[in-house]
Amino acid sequence: MNQELYDKSYQIPQKVLQAIQTALVSTPKGEGVKRAKRLLRNGVITYQAMKRILFDFNGMNPTQYALAGGDLMKYFIQTNLNADRHAVASGKRAKQDMTANPNSELMPYRPAPELNEVEEKEEKKELTKNAVAVIVNDDNKVLLLKRSDYPDQWMPDKWALVGGTVEEGEDAETACKREITEETGLEIDKFVESFTIQRHEGSEETVFAARYNGEATDVDLDMKENVNYGWYDVSEMEYLDTVPHLIEYITLVFKKYD
Repeated sequence: MNQELYDKSYQIPQKVLQAIQTALVSTPKGEGVKRAKRLLRNGVITYQAMKRILFDFNGMNPTQYALAGGDLMKYFIQTNLNADRHAVASGKRAKQDMTANPNSELMPYRPAPELNEVEEKEEKKELTKNAVAVIVNDDNKVLLLKRSDYPDQWMPDKWALVGGTVEEGEDAETACKREITEETGLEIDKFVESFTIQRHEGSEETVFAARYNGEATDVDLDMKENVNYGWYDVSEMEYLDTVPHLIEYITLVFKKYD
């Protein structure tokens, strides 16, 4: 077993817990009930427990399979085991001093130079705007979502911040709040910080910071766009397979947020 992952805990998605609860109602006694109750009670599962359940799936009858979470649990376990094993197999990343070159490959947003009317209209038409949220809990850990691998998914199977494209007629703040609600079920009333960066000529990203004072398990994924979530500090993120520039974004936020 990879020592880096030993006893690592994973939040079980709400939909998996609901599936276990439904199975438990119809089968209150028998083999598999004890484990089902333990999963519901804890709401989390360790790396080695996931490996054990995945192995046990092969010998389970339909009732036991349902009590263990069924297809939802199996997909949840497989995606997490594969991602974490890949991260470790890729080599341990040396922990970086987050104060060193935090703006690597990032540029603060600045208005474009004055253009003639035709060029200005062309830039506005081509510019893609995105909004992402750095949501921090009371332990100063940041919420990350693990992206699914459905067709045409951007950066499948990688960990990312909450966020997405600013749709026509929206401002960045409205878009960010919408994405938070759609992807996590959380309600964020206000942001404590925001800034805009532009890495590419045709797009800009507005990064918002917010504090969430509720329970860490309040997150409710839709299980299509994202298949798992967790609250992590920067040192833990370095062992995850994340989308590009994620840690740089968070570093910029904390430099302001502190």
